[in-house]
Amino acid sequence: MAGPSLTPDTPSSAGLAMCLITGDEFLINGMKGMQMLSGSISIAHVEDVCRAHIFLAEKESASGRYICCAVNTSVPELAKFLNKRYPEYKVPTDFGDFPSKAKLILSSEKLISEGFNFKFGIEEIYDQTVEYFKAKGLLK
Repeated sequence: MAGPSLTPDTPSSAGLAMCLITGDEFLINGMKGMQMLSGSISIAHVEDVCRAHIFLAEKESASGRYICCAVNTSVPELAKFLNKRYPEYKVPTDFGDFPSKAKLILSSEKLISEGFNFKFGIEEIYDQTVEYFKAKGLLK
């Protein structure tokens, strides 16, 4: 989950989402591990997650579990996107023989079939998270 937060401390999920930009090697290794374990890097804006919870709570036909994932990607694909969108941060894009493609997609098809629409795509998610990190003094 990424996007701006109202909490005084930066959420760990935002730190993880931003690790390729901040250069935090520990979190980059965590992100790589997440891809190896789950098959992909799955991203959603915190506001979309909140909206999905409310949407489903109010939807009589809703039942069971739902996945709320706006973007499925891999570490190398995400790095290439971030490097192109934010060249000033010089995001590394060479990950050697690390898998360059997501091998599993977490589908939000069930959520979408109920009528939910994601408000934020990867561009908006990262634009807002970068601005949030700048406002918190974590990025220049």
